[in-house]
Amino acid sequence: MRLSAEELASGKLKPETTELAVQLIRINGYVLFEEVLPRTQVDQLNCHMSDKLANFMTKNNFTLEEGFHDGTNHIGLYLPFEKPFCEESIIANPFVLPIVEQILGSDCLLTYFASNTSMPKGTKPQKVHADMGARFGDQCEANLPITNLIVNYPLVDVTLENGPMEVWPGGTHLHPDKWYSSNAHDKSVLAEHMHSFKAVMPAGSIMIRDDRMWHRGTPNGSDQPRTNIAMIYSLAAAIHRPGDIQIPQETYDAFTERTKRLVRNERIGVPVIES
Repeated sequence: MRLSAEELASGKLKPETTELAVQLIRINGYVLFEEVLPRTQVDQLNCHMSDKLANFMTKNNFTLEEGFHDGTNHIGLYLPFEKPFCEESIIANPFVLPIVEQILGSDCLLTYFASNTSMPKGTKPQKVHADMGARFGDQCEANLPITNLIVNYPLVDVTLENGPMEVWPGGTHLHPDKWYSSNAHDKSVLAEHMHSFKAVMPAGSIMIRDDRMWHRGTPNGSDQPRTNIAMIYSLAAAIHRPGDIQIPQETYDAFTERTKRLVRNERIGVPVIES
């Protein structure tokens, strides 16, 4: 979907856009708004991410030529809760929150703050997976309500060449709960016989998805990292322990009341994580 010029200028979704996005997530597993964040902001974020990735590679003695993480060359990296990453335009984006709150409720929580990167020279894709396990192990035969929504902001143009996420929409999030347990059918085997597509999109787009939708990272054939910011918003009633995001007091104090509610369960008054 592309937001209208009126929506982009006002920073507010039309009611019909919100309703369509909500129903697409419920029925198809995801919605994608193309090219929403300003390119200058995206480039700044990507510049900071480049430094984080270089430090991570050095700390772990990883090289692109030798490969890592089973040859996928894929990096999941927690982000420090500091600018430019924790801008309210990112964590409380006005095009994201109305959709998230309609599905998860106005008391929903931000519970995950990280990045996903497909680095160059990967030799194979990730295994097909969902980002959530079964809530009731092998016991529940019913599909359960959405409890987590993942929001991704690509920091570069995502093309067929640079390691796009491959997704299996249209129902993989609608299975009975037990399908997401470790004893469920092998998704990789089934997925090879099912419809999928590679999610190409311009930098600064926004993808919102049910965390049960099947997907995988693919190899990056370019010479530059394919990075996106990854956040999870959760149903408050489903969270039973304090969060792990470390938020300095001065950062928290500067937020609007709406944003403070989003992060109220996290570790407020604690220095940012080292990266």
